[in-house]
Amino acid sequence: MTGIGRWPAAGLVVALLPVVSLLLVLDRAAMIDDALFLKAASQIFRDPARPFDFLVNWYGWEEPFWHVFKNPPGLSYWLAASDALFGEREAARHASMLPFTIAAVVAAAWLTRRFAGEWPWITAAWAASPAFLVSSATLMADVPALACSLWGLVFWIRGAGEDTTWSRRLGAGLAGLAVVVKYTALLGIATLLLYSLLVAGGARRRRQLADLWPAMLAPSAWSLLTLATHGRNHMIDALTVGGGGLDPNPGWFAHRAIALLTFIAGTSVFAVLAVVPAVQVRRRLTLAAVAAGVATAVALATPHVWSPRGLGGGAVPVAVVLATIGALVLLLAFREGLRSGEPESRFLVAWVALHLAYLWLWSWSVAARFVLPLMLPLVILLARSLGARADAAASRARAGLFGAAAGVALAVSVTLLLADSAVGDFYRRAIPIVVKAQAARERGRVHFVGAWGFQHYAERAGLTKLNRDAPVVARGDLVLQPYYAANRDVPAGLEDRLEEHGRLTGPRPPLDVHTMNINVAAGFYSSAYGPLPFTRARLPLEGILVWRVRK
Repeated sequence: MTGIGRWPAAGLVVALLPVVSLLLVLDRAAMIDDALFLKAASQIFRDPARPFDFLVNWYGWEEPFWHVFKNPPGLSYWLAASDALFGEREAARHASMLPFTIAAVVAAAWLTRRFAGEWPWITAAWAASPAFLVSSATLMADVPALACSLWGLVFWIRGAGEDTTWSRRLGAGLAGLAVVVKYTALLGIATLLLYSLLVAGGARRRRQLADLWPAMLAPSAWSLLTLATHGRNHMIDALTVGGGGLDPNPGWFAHRAIALLTFIAGTSVFAVLAVVPAVQVRRRLTLAAVAAGVATAVALATPHVWSPRGLGGGAVPVAVVLATIGALVLLLAFREGLRSGEPESRFLVAWVALHLAYLWLWSWSVAARFVLPLMLPLVILLARSLGARADAAASRARAGLFGAAAGVALAVSVTLLLADSAVGDFYRRAIPIVVKAQAARERGRVHFVGAWGFQHYAERAGLTKLNRDAPVVARGDLVLQPYYAANRDVPAGLEDRLEEHGRLTGPRPPLDVHTMNINVAAGFYSSAYGPLPFTRARLPLEGILVWRVRK
């Protein structure tokens, strides 16, 4: 079994090279659900045993944070520790996240070498993908949970191969730790189970399964704490989120199917390499027929699933192309796994299928960070379909292909990092301008609507979020409303009392790239906003409408 200490240093440098780009946005402002993780971190300072025991206005009404936050508090404890040691500074918080990113890449490199042989450029192509790199720039739990899950799998596989109990139990414990970072990391525990069921045999399989028990330690401890403090199990409440699972949104079947395909292609970039083996397989006409069928279905269904207002400017044709590429890479990956008949290939296919099934049948939405866990086995299967264990000349050709894919993916990811980060930076700079101007006039208070990073910086400036059902304002007060952020509707009873006082419009994002804008079908963090993970449009990156209460 390969030891990490014996790896060529140059290979690790290649694999980790994409991570360097995160230094460009180390001082990145809070975005999307970063605000919720930071709220939990603040509560941990007040009462470490009750991280969710407070009220929050996120959707327009005040309710327990317990009902709003669908993640465990593991990462928030980490952020609280960072704040305690280094202060509440964005750069310090993001620096504290880098160990998880590096750990995830090193674990991915080990697994890639284990299953595909040639690991540096294959790992780099995965690490440079927008799904991984942009997700690594957030303060959300996806990459930390992935790092724990991947290392859990590394130690589990080592323990299975060397028949060492301590390694398997350590792997199971790390997989369980991932669950108190992000609940959907339960799939990581299932991945360990799949490996033993599909790769091990006989008595060894039974010994391995008997060593899964440490995976239950961290989730059980957190569940018992929530039962003791709240009389409920937060994990169960969170995994039964509205819009998914037992209470799916209307049109979920087509919505998630299309978004899965577009996001797999658009947030990996390396998926385009599927074209190479596609033209080499014997049943090229079958693949072409499937691709044509997917393209037709997506073209017909997309305008009925998503709001027409965001599907202008060629969004549907782009969705068709991305969905076709996504379907192609999945077909080739599954073909490779099932064609070889090797237990390891079957495991890789099952690993991908497990996450696909969860996202399609249970998750309330599709997002780049949600498809991230299936990207690693997918790129490994793609590499195997290109014959990753063949002769030296072919190996150099494959390294060139994945090197080129890594370069293109990195260019896309850096563009997205800059464009995505610019939105939060606009909030951070613009909100204090309005507050300072209002204070200079000594007239009225400043309120706001909207969530995500906008809410974080509005509350940091001392503003009050309006309650949808009972807004309390006075004549002369101001109300700030973002152009695009979630939960931005002004309370219905207040609309006729407002007049536009002004607006702050941000610049256009780098290369006109938008990541979260329902008006242009861009939904990097949630496909509820559109079927595309990102898109280009000649629109400002964000803006703030300033309303004055006139009566």
